[in-house]
This record gives sequence, structure tokens and C-alpha cells, in this order.
Amino acid sequence: MERKTISAHEINKYTYCPYQWYYEKLYGRKELRRLHQERNEALGLESSAMSNFARGLEYHKGDYAKRRLIGLAWKICLLLLILALAAVYFWLKSGMNG
Repeated sequence: MERKTISAHEINKYTYCPYQWYYEKLYGRKELRRLHQERNEALGLESSAMSNFARGLEYHKGDYAKRRLIGLAWKICLLLLILALAAVYFWLKSGMNG
């Protein structure tokens, strides 16, 4: 049985794009997704949502590697600074005793 009320979400969809709202009402969201995928396969296109997702994964993978490398460089610099300070401390300590 068809509903006789319209939700706020449906009003929002209609104001965004009346055609989208109409075709979703006519065919249903699942059928529209199937037709969209069928069209993309026929044209040799990949899904824009998946391509955006894949690009996002690649970006974050590279960004994560860069951040890990920067973190490692900071740890090495800190270790070298601590070793240099320890060397200066022991050098000054041995100079005072001798």
C-alpha cells in the first residue's frame, strides 16, 4: 500500500532535484543503482563513489607513510640530541675531575 504522507527527507530530495525524487519514486532506489551500474559498465566507466573511495585510500596511505617517516625522523633527532648532551655531560664531568 502506498503511503499518503511525505517525509521531510522526501521534501528535501524534491527541492534538491525533482527528477531524482520522481525517478526514485517511480523505479525505486535499488533499481536506479542497478541501472546506473549497468550504464557505467556499458560505457567502461567506474563508479564515481568507488573511484573517490579508492583515491581517498591512496591519499591516506601515502599521507600515513609520510607522517610515520616524519615521526621516525623526530625520534632519531631526539635520540641524537640526548646522546650529544650525554657526551657533553661526561666530557665536562671528566674535565672537572682531571
